Amino acid sequence: MVSSFQNRLSRAFIVGARLFFALTIFAIPFRWRLVIWPRPFFPLYSDYTDYLLFASDLSMLYMLLFWACALLLAPRKLRVGPSLMWVSLLGLTVAGWVSVFGSVDGILSRYHAVRFVPLLLFYLFIVNEIKSASWVIVPVGAQVLFQAAIAILQVAAQRSLGLQSLGELSLHPADSGTSVIFGDGFRFLRGYGLSDHPNILGGCIAFGLVLLLAVILHGNTRARIISSIVFLLCFPALVMTFSRSAWLSFFVAGSFMVGGEAFARKWDSVQRAILLGMLSLLVVAPFIQKNNLLFQSRVNSGNMAQDDPMKERAFLLEAGNMLFVEHSAIGIGLGAAPLAMRERFVEFPLNFQPPHYAILTVAMETGVLGGMFYLLLLAIPCVTVVLRWELFLRRPALMGAFALLLAMTVVGFFDYYTWSYSYGRVWQWLGWGLYSAALETAA
Repeated sequence: MVSSFQNRLSRAFIVGARLFFALTIFAIPFRWRLVIWPRPFFPLYSDYTDYLLFASDLSMLYMLLFWACALLLAPRKLRVGPSLMWVSLLGLTVAGWVSVFGSVDGILSRYHAVRFVPLLLFYLFIVNEIKSASWVIVPVGAQVLFQAAIAILQVAAQRSLGLQSLGELSLHPADSGTSVIFGDGFRFLRGYGLSDHPNILGGCIAFGLVLLLAVILHGNTRARIISSIVFLLCFPALVMTFSRSAWLSFFVAGSFMVGGEAFARKWDSVQRAILLGMLSLLVVAPFIQKNNLLFQSRVNSGNMAQDDPMKERAFLLEAGNMLFVEHSAIGIGLGAAPLAMRERFVEFPLNFQPPHYAILTVAMETGVLGGMFYLLLLAIPCVTVVLRWELFLRRPALMGAFALLLAMTVVGFFDYYTWSYSYGRVWQWLGWGLYSAALETAA
């Protein structure tokens, strides 16, 4: 029998674990890291091959430590969520470990395979311990508000803010390697925040705004007001990242949620969404009008023949598909895509990097089996929402969790960081965990 003291101590550890869970969410975009083992492979970007420990990794490890202490004091059977989601996640983790045997850099793939274990436990923690949406919404709101403020100031100053101790990159539009938008004879710095790239920051802000929109549509009056204020303060930062994949992901996920409200004839929610949209456009209108040429060059009227980034991505897709065909059994190794590109192609006109298409990168690195499990993890929620749409319309938490997954899936069609980088992985596993927990509660 477990004593009352053990139960109280176990509950205290659970509270501690939840606090570190919230800190993990807040720390997702931070590029601050500890370099455990530098492994340079010229000319690859060092983050592809170094052993790194990010701020979110540290907080996640503390979260799991506190949770383990709580379970040791008061053991109980853990829930795994919907069986198909759990089997697919477990299968993806195993496929990552199997890929080590065929990896072009076994040491690197083992490092990434080890990183997948805390992510699997992170998913289980969400399913078992996150009972209130506040544990997610509050740190998400703090995350996007903090990062948005820094990004807006960076864009206004057109340089970094001297926050290198927090992981900020040294930024100036004239510096080579800095992500900029080309205007009429000038270079315009995009918003980075404390992230590694504007596309990553854009994705983090878009995912956060999706969850805030869910609160605005479904929360109580106080929560709606606070979320609306945070949303309007952060929306300009999303625009200032100039991340097309982030813009599109937010538009698709937001349209899905608002469309669901209209389908269910919840006109109060639809009216709030329309008002929020009008205010958001009003807030960003001066910036868009002032920098109209920059937005025209970014959107490019859909002319891919003149869009260099899109042509580069098409080239990477072709190269990645070739590697997948040649190593389809168990892949070229988890996390080893850039190194495999370097070894396979003698002449390469671009920087060595994974294809900007997450599904292909997964299949390249983990083979057919890993690609299949990853595709199932993307497809199962979509199939479920089609088959049980009435349940989703009645359950705001379920609708919000699916919208988050939808936003990340859209980003995965144009970028690889939801798979390859720590920032995207935590968001992705968070989305799967929130969806599974919401579906299990609703069942």
